[in-house]
Order: sequence, then C-alpha cells, then structure tokens
Amino acid sequence: MTAIERLKRDHEILHTKLNVLESAVHMGPETWFVLREVCFTLARQLRDHMRREEALIAACRNALDPVVLAQIHLEHQDEPQHLRTINRLFLQEHGHLLEHIRPDLTTLIAGLRHHMDEEEQTLFPAIERVLCSKDLAAIGTTVPVERLHEAMTVNRIVQEYPHTQRVFEQFFINIPLEGCQCLDEVAWRHGMESRELMDHLERELQLIPEHREPEPAELWSPTGKPVAPC
Repeated sequence: MTAIERLKRDHEILHTKLNVLESAVHMGPETWFVLREVCFTLARQLRDHMRREEALIAACRNALDPVVLAQIHLEHQDEPQHLRTINRLFLQEHGHLLEHIRPDLTTLIAGLRHHMDEEEQTLFPAIERVLCSKDLAAIGTTVPVERLHEAMTVNRIVQEYPHTQRVFEQFFINIPLEGCQCLDEVAWRHGMESRELMDHLERELQLIPEHREPEPAELWSPTGKPVAPC
C-alpha cells in the first residue's frame, strides 16, 4: 500500500464515521452516548490521519508547487479547530440535551466533508504527480503492507490470526459481545488508545513463523452459535 493510498483509505473510514454520526444526530435523545463515543473515536482517527498527511507533505514539500503548499496550509489551519470542537461538544453539555449540540454537530459534519473533498480534489492529485515523477523514485513514499488497521473488527482479526485471542483476553475484551466492533472503538471502551492495542497485537503477530499460515478460528456469538467474521 502506498502512502497516498493510506490517506485515501483514511478518508473512506472517516466518511463512514461521519455517516454514522449524521444518522445518530437526526434520531432521538437515546443516541446521546452513541454520538459521544463516535465523536471521541472520530477525534482520534483525525489526529492519526493528520499526522500521516503531514509526514507525506513534508517528504514531498521541496517538489510541490508553492501555490499548492499555501492552499494546503490554509486548509490544515481548520483541522485543530475541528478536533477541539469534537471534544468540547460533550464536555460542555451536562444535561444530555441533543438539541443543544445538534447545530454544532451538523456544522462539524459538513465542514469535515468539505475539507476532505477539497483534499481529494487538490492535495492528493498534486502529491500523486510528485510521487510519479522519476526524480523522486527514492523518496521513500511507500509504506509497509499492514496486517492490522484501526477499522478492522475484533472478529476479523481473531479469524485471520487466532493466536491474537490471548491479547484480547488479556485486556478483558469480550469477543462474543464486542467482536463486531472496530479496534479503535474497542480500545476506547477499555481505556486505551487504539495504537496501544494494535502494538500488543502486532507483537503477537511477530511470533508467527512467516512460512506458516494460521488456521482460521471459529467465532461464537453470545447465544453459543458460530458466526461469520464481521
């Protein structure tokens, strides 16, 4: 996977989170805690995405058009504000009144979508042109193929790498109950950053001999019936 492909995948994940957020915003007050969890998860994913994006821009900076760089700088000025807004919405509202935060959430969703659309129209094509130029062949813009990422579900990881089950058990993650949740959400529920959980899983994966394919694990639901991986 190339670095620019990773950024595009980030956008796909973020768009999915925004769709969930938008659906919950238009429901009743019972979605309060769902909104809170999605917002905090979204904040962490945005921070991680921004770090990857800034690293790639820095690697290509000398070859990018100064006009493009100036536009990127203007667009990224809004990013910290987006993150502060996400975290502040649920810290300031103590009455769990959805109507008090719905306007801010609606504005936030529209702003983030617009920001990503602009990047896909201007920033990403500009970086791709740089990466395709022959004189930048050694810029080091590819990233290792990752076996794990934040959007993978617990069930999928255990299905592909059965021995990782011991890691989830170590952190008291209930696979039958939480198996269809993504790593970032599960990590947040158990009081850790998604990167921390992924580091533990990656260390476990390093114990597998590369020439041996693991046998798929059979997953079970809370009712005691086998289920397909999410």
